[in-house]
Amino acid sequence: MTQMKNILIILFFITLCRSGHSQSKLFFKSRENTRVSIHANYYYQFSAADSSGDSISYIVKKKPRWLQFNLNDHSISGKPTTPGQFPVEIVAYTKTDTSRQPFMLTVFNEHTENILCLGNSITNGVDTFNSYRRDLWQMLHAGHYNFDLIGSWSRHHMGSIVPVPDFDMDHEGHSGWTFEDILKPPSWDSARGNLHEWIRSYTPSIVLIELGTNDIFHCLKPREMFSNLNVILALLREKNKHVKIFLAQIPPLGAQWSEKKLCGNDTSYAKAIINLDKEIISYAKKHSTLQSSIKVVDQFTGVNPSTDMFDDIHPNTSGEKKMAERWFKAIQPYLVKL
Repeated sequence: MTQMKNILIILFFITLCRSGHSQSKLFFKSRENTRVSIHANYYYQFSAADSSGDSISYIVKKKPRWLQFNLNDHSISGKPTTPGQFPVEIVAYTKTDTSRQPFMLTVFNEHTENILCLGNSITNGVDTFNSYRRDLWQMLHAGHYNFDLIGSWSRHHMGSIVPVPDFDMDHEGHSGWTFEDILKPPSWDSARGNLHEWIRSYTPSIVLIELGTNDIFHCLKPREMFSNLNVILALLREKNKHVKIFLAQIPPLGAQWSEKKLCGNDTSYAKAIINLDKEIISYAKKHSTLQSSIKVVDQFTGVNPSTDMFDDIHPNTSGEKKMAERWFKAIQPYLVKL
């Protein structure tokens, strides 16, 4: 347990040093405004900073036709008349540097399904991979569904820029986190907040929960995980009594991890995952209600770590697509078209 925790903390600080503002002296200070109700006024005033004190200029490379760029106060504003999602890209530049702020602007109405992707690094995405969320967004977008991916976090692993930022990037995937961390984050990542805080700013109607891999590495038992999951469910249902929960059976681990026994007993990581995935089925049946159902999504069967993962833990391109297809198939009956 201690060994895995130390590995996670080291990876956190290495990745943090490689990401964010450390690579650029020019960066956006403002957080993008990604939602607006149909027929309501939208306004986003953006600002960037340059550590060298150089003069900053702005252009808006992408925006829907109903948005206007105001050069005087560095803002975009307008009033949408149709629901949907619209790509926006704002560029700040100096004589020597450029910084981009791409995001997906959602125009919502009473039929928009707010989809919360809640999990760990598999949800967040690591290395050069975007996570299953990009594939899922593409499927939902191609199907002309009325949806919004929501969350407090729109960055990649540990704060870096998403490799291909052409989709709705809002989520609650937090690298290295366990079930408990969703409620009380680890000290090394406490700035991210927690579900008690996040739920004040949005109301999920569909939640995709993918947690448990880090709990296995921390030698936690299903009953310990589910104790925290009970609180997570209570918070979600308190905010929306009709919220639909989709609970993943977690993927297998590859050869370098699956047969290891680092928990001081004879149970391998591979066996621990199989046991947890069985318990997830029982948990869902026990805690599902007529108002707020829990559906189990099999993210284990047919996943081959040697071809669907790049490091025996996280999915590669084919693995992300498999995950997205299974999430999409599960939630599709609950969605409506634009």
